[in-house]
Parts: sequence; structure tokens; C-alpha cells
Amino acid sequence: MKKIYFPFFALFLFLSVSLAQNQQLLFDGVDDFCNVPNAETLFSNLDVFTVEVWINGTDFSNAPIFIGSNSDNILFGIGFDLVAFGTNFIGGGFLVLTVAGALPADGLWHHVACVRAGPGVGQGKIYIDGVDQTDPTQNTPGSITTLSGNLTLGVGLGSFFINGAMDDLRIWNVERSQAEINNNMNVELAGNEAGLIGYWRFNEGSGQDILDSQTNGTQHNGTLGADNNTASDDPTRIQDPNLPLPVELVSFNASVSNNIVELSWITATEINNLGFEVERKSENGVFDKIGFVEGNGTTTEYSNYSFIDVLNKAGTYHYRLKQIDYDGSSEYSGSILVEIELIPILFKLEQNYPNPFNPSTTISYSLPEPGMTKLEVYNSLGQKVQEIVNEFLESGNHQTFFNAENLASGLYIYRIEVVSASKTYRSSKVMSLVK
Repeated sequence: MKKIYFPFFALFLFLSVSLAQNQQLLFDGVDDFCNVPNAETLFSNLDVFTVEVWINGTDFSNAPIFIGSNSDNILFGIGFDLVAFGTNFIGGGFLVLTVAGALPADGLWHHVACVRAGPGVGQGKIYIDGVDQTDPTQNTPGSITTLSGNLTLGVGLGSFFINGAMDDLRIWNVERSQAEINNNMNVELAGNEAGLIGYWRFNEGSGQDILDSQTNGTQHNGTLGADNNTASDDPTRIQDPNLPLPVELVSFNASVSNNIVELSWITATEINNLGFEVERKSENGVFDKIGFVEGNGTTTEYSNYSFIDVLNKAGTYHYRLKQIDYDGSSEYSGSILVEIELIPILFKLEQNYPNPFNPSTTISYSLPEPGMTKLEVYNSLGQKVQEIVNEFLESGNHQTFFNAENLASGLYIYRIEVVSASKTYRSSKVMSLVK
């Protein structure tokens, strides 16, 4: 029997499940914001953290805040063309800044990552589009703070509102490296990544709720505006095709027909997708490239792909995809597992092994069809000395262990008879017992 396993990974280069994916929130710069109750606790007494978000705007002159708080003890903001973050930095407290001009208000999407490695000098980092833009003269994250209030997205200090769009907000309780930030900024996460404690994708499609998609702890769901009622303070849900999108893998499946494995996968969107390397490994092996399927470059349309692999050996195999961009960067999908049991083409009785033997040996035989099977052993006089098999067997490759401990040395004949729906197959071979 052939078995196919589909472990639960909403597969990512990374998961997309509906046309509501890839939404963003557009803030009017007047009164729009989001409220996430009790989410300040994510940063409470947290000495190390990382915050990532996508930002797009054409006017940052009002010193808008893209993440604020009720207590104003922790803020992540934009002032003209730079980014700042810190704990308790209002009124001359500690903070980390980028160099001037790091975040242009050019109407394009930019990825912002603020990293705190500790409270001391030089322990902050701000990456814009994956590039370190930290001002070395303004880099002191400051002491940790006990927090308990709401987190507000798009506003700070009650009156500084962002004028632009926001997407894919992530909060981590670990220090993310520059390489990790670069490798994953265009990838939609599974939600269970180590250290992820807050993850808002804004992809709900409609309604007032914004959902925390991480599964590592307490989920902090919020609302557009102050509450669940539609009001003027609600950001607008949009879909901007100019946002750098990951290659979103809707599904990745395998089907098996005897020794032929057909892989199929569907993507919802692609950006600069050169294509997919298909990799395979056996149960105890390593992944090797077995083929390449060309991608569709940049598209927001669903794309269907397939690849056929012909195997010549039964066993357990794992498959995965390596998606490659035009610039050489790559991401791996999760793997799927396939078990192959090759169905023979012909009835066949194999020579026993080992031969000669003492006192045991193995007899192998192949059945292309299921049938009533007898396997018997005779001595050189034609007398039956043992019946090894007498049962209905399914098609496939079979092995039977034969122990001749109670028999004398000499030549023996083993004979098979299979009665299937289409024919009766008989065959015999000689084996030598040497004691």
C-alpha cells in the first residue's frame, strides 16, 4: 500500500489561503489608529526584543508614530526622514536613532526593523530595508520598563498620527540578526517561529478585528480604531500591489502511482521569482537537487506548477522546494513525505540468500497481482518437508525467512504457487543446506 503524508505546515515560502491575503492598513494622518488591548505587556521588563514592520508614506513631517502606547513608555516612531525607538524616552529619556535620510517619504514600501540587545551604549540597531542605518552617536536603548497598558498602532502621545500605510507587524522577544531580518522580511511567517510573541498581518479581509497570528503564547487581538464599532478613526483596508510580496505557496502536494511521484504546488503571488529547485532525500539521506521549474517572475495571479519524479527503489522519501529570486536569494518550503512500494510487473521467485546457508536463509518473491500463495520446501526425494507460506497475499515484493535447523545437510527444492484472478503461477528453485 502506498502512503502519502502531509504534515501540517501551512506551507511557506509561505502560506496564503485566500484573496484577502496581502492587505495593508492605510492611515489618514488625522485620527486613524489601531488599538491592541494589554499588548504593552509584550515589552514589559523585556531586555531584548525586535520589532519589524512595513511602512509607506509621502509625508512624515508631523513626526508620526507607528507604534505607541498608553503609558508612552515605549515608542517606535518616524520623525521627518529618520526612525527612533526606545523605552521611556519621552522627555529626554534614552533612545536609538537612525542617521538622517534613512527613511524617505517617497511613496514606496520600506521595511523597518528595530533591535534591542540590551540597555547599554551601542546595543540598539535600526535596519531600513535590511541595511543598518543606526546613528552611532544616538544609540542607548535605556533601562527596561514595567508596562501594562494598551499598544496603539499609528498614533503616539495621543495626537501624532501616521499618514501612510502599514503592514506585517512582528514583535519578537529575541535579538534578530541582520541576516535573519533580510532573509524573512518578504516571507509570511507560520506564526510558531521561536521568539515570535506578536504578529499582525492585517489580512482579515473585512471587519474591525485585527488578529494576532502568532501561536507561541497569549494572542493580543485588536481593533481598527478605538473599539469594534465602525468610526472615523478606523484605518482603511487596502491591497497595494507595490508591496514587496513573498512567493506565497498556497499548497504543496504529492501523488503517487507505483514508482511515479507527481509534485504539484500553487502560488498566490510572486515577486522576482526565478524559479524552484526541487529537492529530494531518502529517509536517512540528505536533500539533493533533482530538477528545476521556472517561475513566473512577478505576478499577483495564482500560478500552478508540477514536477514528476520516477523512482527505481522502494522506500521513504522527502521532497521540498527551494524558491530562488533573480538576485540569488532563496527560501525553503516545508517538506512532504512519500512512501513508495514498487509493484512488480511480473511474477518472480528469486534465488534464496545466502546460498549455501546454515541454518537459515531468506526467500524473496514478487507478485504483480494479489493471490492465494503457497511456498513449500521439498527434499531431493520429492517429499515435502515444510510449508512456509499458505495465505492470501497482496501484490508487491515479499520476503520469507526459512529456518532449516532441524533438517540434514543436502539439496532442497523450494516451490511457489500463486493463484490470482488472471493466472496460476508456479516456479521452483534449488538451495543448498551445509552444516
